Amino acid sequence: MSRVLVLALRAALVGLAAGVFAAQLLTPMLASSVGSPHWEVRHLVVPYSVAGIVALFLVQIALIALWRLLTLTSAERIFDGGAIRWVNGLVGSAAGAVALPCIVMTHLLFVVGVGGPGVVLALCACFIGGAALVLVLIVLRSLLASATRDRRELAHVI
Repeated sequence: MSRVLVLALRAALVGLAAGVFAAQLLTPMLASSVGSPHWEVRHLVVPYSVAGIVALFLVQIALIALWRLLTLTSAERIFDGGAIRWVNGLVGSAAGAVALPCIVMTHLLFVVGVGGPGVVLALCACFIGGAALVLVLIVLRSLLASATRDRRELAHVI
């Protein structure tokens, strides 16, 4: 992998991490400004803020895993057994980052009984898009595991 590409990807990961950190700081203010004027959901501002911050923390964990996988790839050690652990962390954090907003929107719609079509569409988009992302990551994990086994077998032959 070329050094320029690695540097560009690392710069993108740093930019994403900074954006996620800023979003974590702004989440309580946004939740308060949206939820506080409405008495039906005023009591949910804090728990929904916590869920949002935790979901963004899981995104940060995914970015760390991506950074580590990029490091392994640039060092041509991606087929070591340790890479699978980082991919597992990536899959788990992505699943958690998708599940939390889905749980919050489901709670808002079916327990609290507010939301409307915008929340329904957001829930559908979050669930379908998130499930697709997690499934693609699982397939890529399987491909990495298969390639790692093949490389190990080839090393024994040579």
